[in-house]
Amino acid sequence: MKQIINKILNTGVCKYNNVKENKKIKLLNIFCFTWAIMILVITFFDILFQRELIDSLKIHGVSYVLIFIIFYLQKTRFYTLSRVLFITAIIGVTYVFANYVTPFSLIENFYFIYPLIAIILIEKKWINLGILLLCFLLYFVPNFYFKHYPETTILPVLIFSVFVATYVILSYAENLNKKHEKELLKSKKSLEQAYLELEERKKSEVAALQLKALKTQMNPHFLFNSINAIQNLILTDKKTEAYTYLTKFSLFVRESIKASEESYVAFDAELSMLKKYLELEKLRFGNDFVYEFIGEELIEKIKIPSAIIQPFIENAVRCGLLHKTNGIKKVTVKFKQGDLFQCIVLDNGIGIDASKEITKLNQEETVSKATDLVEKRLLLLKEYYQTDIGVKYEDVHEGTKVIIRIPYSKLS
Repeated sequence: MKQIINKILNTGVCKYNNVKENKKIKLLNIFCFTWAIMILVITFFDILFQRELIDSLKIHGVSYVLIFIIFYLQKTRFYTLSRVLFITAIIGVTYVFANYVTPFSLIENFYFIYPLIAIILIEKKWINLGILLLCFLLYFVPNFYFKHYPETTILPVLIFSVFVATYVILSYAENLNKKHEKELLKSKKSLEQAYLELEERKKSEVAALQLKALKTQMNPHFLFNSINAIQNLILTDKKTEAYTYLTKFSLFVRESIKASEESYVAFDAELSMLKKYLELEKLRFGNDFVYEFIGEELIEKIKIPSAIIQPFIENAVRCGLLHKTNGIKKVTVKFKQGDLFQCIVLDNGIGIDASKEITKLNQEETVSKATDLVEKRLLLLKEYYQTDIGVKYEDVHEGTKVIIRIPYSKLS
């Protein structure tokens, strides 16, 4: 039953119409549906109180035919015609009941309402003025012939003044609403334009930070150390190791540059680059350095922001492990996938506070600049996605733990 009623009330509603037009269409459907229900109610009470039914049923039959025609016009998108027909129909029904079926019952007062309904439903002023004039004339002219009320009861000037005043007040209110709607629409368009400009600016800022991150990622210290390690292998006649190192180094540089060209890269590609970076550090540090990746097999085929994770791993190596004087140096990289992609970088180095002191004394800022730029990118991503994106540092029993939370999208 509910679905049937909804279907009736949405007759003529079209996605190509604006919201205001569809509201008017639905409002007219509600008027007609209510009219149809009221006919049944009135008929019930006529039977209950044993009133004359023949004339009423004739009028009600005509009313149902008119209601059907109005719904048909709505469905075929003759909206203005259906609205004019509705208003003239209820005016005609009111005229018949006021003068023939149930005179002396003050039904004429409904004529005050119909011009106001016309203002709500119909945009064309000349139609509204015509309906106003028709209601005014039907209010007092028939009384000259039927003599239902004393002539002094219905004063034309007074009635006309009431009609006009009511019409002017509602018409003024309607014009104000239209003006406010235009202003709101203009404000909405301005806000949408400002939002688009803001999004473009954020994208530009993210791209700029991404390029800066690449520059700091390929920092002079790392390049110098890598080339120096290759040189030492060549000088000590370790040609095979030198070739292996040089191959891994060139692949890492190529993958870093390729990743910088994209805002998002496949997780597998990012993982490959991270492994190559740690392989290079392994060749440089020797057997004292170990690394481990955990959870990579649990990650789906996804894309993540490029050049985010590597600076934090390099930070762990250069700031946490480089100054560790005893024992095995270890980096653990753990991946988790939930609402966000999470990467945990854990080292067993000297810890955050000691690392900051050494970095300050040695004036080593390159790696910290890289992580600062990444954190700025993450802040922009957090504003864009409105979710818990960012970096969290934690002191552990030995070393430092960094938790990186970034957005991701599934590969199609």
